[in-house]
Amino acid sequence: MYYKEDNDLFRRKTSISYYDVMTVNSYESFLTSIQFFNSKQDFTYRKHCHPSYEFVIPRSGDYKCLLNGQEMSVRVGEVLLVQEGDWHQDILHAGTEYIVIAFVLKRQDKSDVKHRVFRQNIDVVKQKIDFPSDKFINSIFALMTEAGSAEENNVADAASARPDAKLPVDLFYVSQLNPLVKTGSAERDYGLYYVLDGLFQAFFWEIIFLFPPERLSPLFNRNLSDEALKSTLFSLFERNIHGKLNVPKIAADMNMSESSLAHKCKQFLGESPARSFMRYKLEKAETYINNPQLTIKEISDMFGFEDQFHFSKTFKRFYGCSPVAHRKKN
Repeated sequence: MYYKEDNDLFRRKTSISYYDVMTVNSYESFLTSIQFFNSKQDFTYRKHCHPSYEFVIPRSGDYKCLLNGQEMSVRVGEVLLVQEGDWHQDILHAGTEYIVIAFVLKRQDKSDVKHRVFRQNIDVVKQKIDFPSDKFINSIFALMTEAGSAEENNVADAASARPDAKLPVDLFYVSQLNPLVKTGSAERDYGLYYVLDGLFQAFFWEIIFLFPPERLSPLFNRNLSDEALKSTLFSLFERNIHGKLNVPKIAADMNMSESSLAHKCKQFLGESPARSFMRYKLEKAETYINNPQLTIKEISDMFGFEDQFHFSKTFKRFYGCSPVAHRKKN
């Protein structure tokens, strides 16, 4: 998504920013590790309860496991999401290759309340979904190989990397990030972790939005619906930022009644639709006020105010000072 600006001074296209989504998404995902597994022989891994979330992505051969006591199979081209608190047991065959991406999911309000992604008592088969993940996997593998961390002779031994892991000797443990990746220079490549985490964030949200809403827990599903609604509202604000936008127009474009719109704005933004739009407009205008090459009148005209006096009066109502005083102060 791009925001477009076109005025007498310049033309600019700006990508959606952190500030556009910081109030939209209630959840944060954090990558904890990426592991490449290659089973040397048939064996069954110990049953364990998951302390965090995992994506399981087969690379060669079907991945089989017991998930909450139910046997299931995941084909190449599918992705399985194992939830925090799920009971899991791998049933592996010689030659099976798969990737495990472990992560934690937290609410941005820092509350300790834990929400499951899926509905209670969901059929575990519905925790997997079709997804061609080749490009994502290849990007990760290329990055790790380039850093020297995917080469067997440069990776820390599993026992020394995680003494408490007690991994079976017939499981070839290729790589572990937490966020440590051991390279040939024996230095900790934290930069690689952040690059991988960036790739993971894109992968995570793309996967989540693929799951049908009826599979998701009510709280998580409502959160995603709310995110979509707020995202649509802010996009509408952005498209009309250089002009006027009244409540009937907003409600019509959002396909809801004016009363529902007012309720949602109060719930999500803490104020009325009209005031929310004006605040959005003024926050954008403020960035131009700090540019001494633009006059206050030019900024007023750029954002569709009736005149400079109206702009100054409105700005003072929100910021407590006039645009001129704000410029001098900053």
